[in-house]
Amino acid sequence: MKRTTLKLLTLSLLLLASCGKKVVLDETHNFKDETWMRFEPENFSVPIENNDHIYRVCVTLRYDTSRLDYKSLPLVVNYFVDSMELHNFMPEIRLRDRNGKLRGEVYDHYCTVSDTIDRYRLYNRPGTYTYSIKQRTSKYSISGLTSITLKVERVEK
Repeated sequence: MKRTTLKLLTLSLLLLASCGKKVVLDETHNFKDETWMRFEPENFSVPIENNDHIYRVCVTLRYDTSRLDYKSLPLVVNYFVDSMELHNFMPEIRLRDRNGKLRGEVYDHYCTVSDTIDRYRLYNRPGTYTYSIKQRTSKYSISGLTSITLKVERVEK
């Protein structure tokens, strides 16, 4: 009986803890032919209902390590609300650490790496924000990228 009660209590605590982070968006886009063209952005719509919270914005890339040999991938991130108020910034997704070792999870010859691109985002007003993400390398296209994921979650102040 005690074990059952302990298991139920543990499960309840895990469920409560998982409710603390409010994921607003967790969306993945796959690249056609594993190629990301420089001037073809990936667009994500993020519904923000409450602008009193702080949000964390993360990008996850999945790529073929035998075809993509970058230390980091520079991006251009534009986001705007439905009133067309535009903001932009230029983060870099670190694919390798300082020693040249792959970051993230590697399975076979594919690597999945995540980076926070905006740790403390405050939105000016509720509404639908559109994130438009482009790669900003000097190459017209990059081969070896399989997918990009944008995750936006509410964090505690």
